[in-house]
Amino acid sequence: MIEEKKAVVVLGAGIAGIKAALDLAESGVKVYLIDRSPSIGGTLVQLDKWFPDGHCGMCKVLPIFARDDSSQFCLRRGLIHPNIEVLPLTLVEKVDGEAGHFSITLKSVPSGVNPELCIGCGLCAEACSIDVPSEFDEGLGNRKAIYLSNPWMYSRAYTIDWNACTKCEACVSKCPTNAIDLSEQEALKEIQAGAIILSVGFEEFDPRLATQYGHRRYPNVITSIELERLISPGGPTEGELVRLSDQRSPKSIAFLQCVGSRDTKRDYCSAACCMYALKEAILIKEACPDTNIEIFLMDMRAFGKGYYRYYQRAVEMGIKLTRCRVPAVRQDFRTNDLLIKAVAEDGSLTEKRFELVVLSVGQAPSPQFRELSETLGIELNSWGFCQTSEVLPTQTNRKGIYVCGSASGPKDIADSMIEAGAAADKASQLVLPSRQALVLQEYEAGSEDDDPRTAIFLCSCGNEVSSVLDMYDLAESCKVLPSVLYVGELQYLCQRDAMEGVKAKIAEHRANRVVLGACSPLASKKSSEAIGIDDSLVQVVGLREDVAWSSGDRGKSATEKAKAIMAMAVERLRLQTPSSLSEIETSQAALVVGGGLAGMVSALSIAEREFEVHIVERELQLGGNVRDIYSTVHGNDVQALLKDTIQKVENNTYIHIHKETEVTDVGGFVGNFDVELTRKDGDQSSIQVGSIIVATGGEEYQPTEYLCGEDERVVTQHDFDGKLIAGNMSGVKSVAMIQCVGSREDYRPYCSRVCCAQALKNALHLKEQNPDTEVVILYRDMMSYGFIEQFYSLAREKGVIFIRYDLENKPQVKLEGGRLKVQAIEPALCKQITLEPDLLVLSSAIVPREQEKLAQILDLEFTEDGFFKEANVKF
Repeated sequence: MIEEKKAVVVLGAGIAGIKAALDLAESGVKVYLIDRSPSIGGTLVQLDKWFPDGHCGMCKVLPIFARDDSSQFCLRRGLIHPNIEVLPLTLVEKVDGEAGHFSITLKSVPSGVNPELCIGCGLCAEACSIDVPSEFDEGLGNRKAIYLSNPWMYSRAYTIDWNACTKCEACVSKCPTNAIDLSEQEALKEIQAGAIILSVGFEEFDPRLATQYGHRRYPNVITSIELERLISPGGPTEGELVRLSDQRSPKSIAFLQCVGSRDTKRDYCSAACCMYALKEAILIKEACPDTNIEIFLMDMRAFGKGYYRYYQRAVEMGIKLTRCRVPAVRQDFRTNDLLIKAVAEDGSLTEKRFELVVLSVGQAPSPQFRELSETLGIELNSWGFCQTSEVLPTQTNRKGIYVCGSASGPKDIADSMIEAGAAADKASQLVLPSRQALVLQEYEAGSEDDDPRTAIFLCSCGNEVSSVLDMYDLAESCKVLPSVLYVGELQYLCQRDAMEGVKAKIAEHRANRVVLGACSPLASKKSSEAIGIDDSLVQVVGLREDVAWSSGDRGKSATEKAKAIMAMAVERLRLQTPSSLSEIETSQAALVVGGGLAGMVSALSIAEREFEVHIVERELQLGGNVRDIYSTVHGNDVQALLKDTIQKVENNTYIHIHKETEVTDVGGFVGNFDVELTRKDGDQSSIQVGSIIVATGGEEYQPTEYLCGEDERVVTQHDFDGKLIAGNMSGVKSVAMIQCVGSREDYRPYCSRVCCAQALKNALHLKEQNPDTEVVILYRDMMSYGFIEQFYSLAREKGVIFIRYDLENKPQVKLEGGRLKVQAIEPALCKQITLEPDLLVLSSAIVPREQEKLAQILDLEFTEDGFFKEANVKF
């Protein structure tokens, strides 16, 4: 067993918290995963599909090596890990101590139901007479006062809503296991932890505050998350999209973007809403192709990997995009249709009629977050999110407390997952000793040399299974199966005393394989741990959910089905050999290919654990592209950061730097790679490493359009950055910038993500040097997602002029009389304008480096755009 270590507390059990908890748990760290709600998963368990690949995806977070041998295959249904203790309905009351030695007081809110006794039969809910709106279905469906907060959870432990419960005790009398306690009180307990990770996520902006849109006043105005529940097969309408006013399928739908963000009170972009709206629009179009869908937006912020292609797909499907911020929604009370005013193509106002309006609501911190921040002693920013720095996005002002995901600002899943991994890494450094030795667990039961000896335990689940199945007939059929030496029946297999009886019978009959006929097949991991047998030698058959509940009153056919399933389970175990674990010697070192900022930070993270790291850099200097970047949009000194990072790398005795060197061959396998290195002078050497990190970066596209390379007054943002730092701007009275040069084109259909922020930074820097300089930015969509939006607003306040252009009407640049002339269509005027800037700055694309040779050596794939392909875009 792994020796006892200091624990880490993860506050918030959404996807970021789950990711951080799993990363820590897989490293051998004890994790308390705490959430104030009754179940884990956060917002994502309400969503069926995610952009851009349309999967449901939470299982992708699971440890890849154990997934096939575990019952843990869907995180929507719960989380089982021996190093993770999930504490639902729990609040943090007090945090004392310091990094490495926190003492945390927790308050558990009573659920009213003992999860150890609850078998999830649902008889309590059937007996309850109280109906209240379901939070899981966003109030579009009802639930009882005793309910499942997440109906897909494998444990099916019920919770009492004390605000709705009348304490009539109808549920108490119906509960077959006496699991309900209406007198349960709050309880306090204290735990010790070395670090805390804050991953409490966000709450959707309350659209009722935007009264101009009529949410909750007009029945056919709904939010994006409400739409998600309506189109979900598990939602209140079983996936059929209908209007709430008359239950008709809408033939016309309007999406209104930026509800609750990008305004004077919340001057930030919620980062995920544009793609979220596209996803829902695409799903509706796929189900009902004739539906007229129009999205009203200011910018289409498809900045993530694969997002622009997703946007193109939506346009090709006939989804219309109209650039207009809708001021208000009115209702036609005769038909319950919605009327909105929008800008027509000729610039005039026009009124449009839709049968359904969807509000894309933004991300906001939860109302309880400020109180929690005071308890933790952490600072918040002006919008109420956790305050962090741009270059240390997971660190709070209090040492030992880290943050990830939307707790520190609006983010999409991909960025949340990256931060979760980084936060877990930082937290583990406080609680794990360097180069921790792991001792693999040996199982007492089960050996490859043993003949199969199978014990079967059938659970009647009170009356939930036995009322449908003929348990005697099922037991008799099991007794004659090959390798079966014992068949027993229990009333409640999931209860602790029952498991003790199971263990005793296994020992008595010397069984080395076990089949459990239980409520749910998802109980196998928990059950195998309880009875002390290797997971691979335990089969759980869901007699209740997969047979009894799905068969209704067809007793005989249900029993025959159960017999067949049990026979298959026994035969599988008869042929199964134990998945015994064996130790292998691994190379206790890592290779980082690329000595830019990403490569160096990765190397430092590994070296901090006292593992050897080799950085291979083909250039003479470390730093990569960052050597030519001087500041960020937030004003951070990039060169100071680079200098400090290089100094740390060069002074770290665990890091070995190979400059002017390339990887020329790799052999071996995971844990033991043999790597051949070749220097520029031809000298060769070899190293042995256990893992390899590829951090080779990209490079700036060198434009040939817009007279770049023909006129020295046409430069890239990269070159312009250097001019600003050098103060070489004398005589420059006007500057024009053109965005998306080489990006978001048919030949390069992706957003380069950083160009808009770079343009905003340089425009503001220029205005600081000379406020009278005229700056015009020609753009397609300003990708100022998250808190970068504030700099977009600031630039407009400082007098920077923004003119949008379409791909079909790109700016034209020419030389006339020795002067640069930039011609573009001004959309507000619907006329062509001509600019004569002293300097034209092109925001050019980031393109992949030539990596064919390295890809062949490492056996890696490329994406369609030529970048290295990861296993999953979001994870």
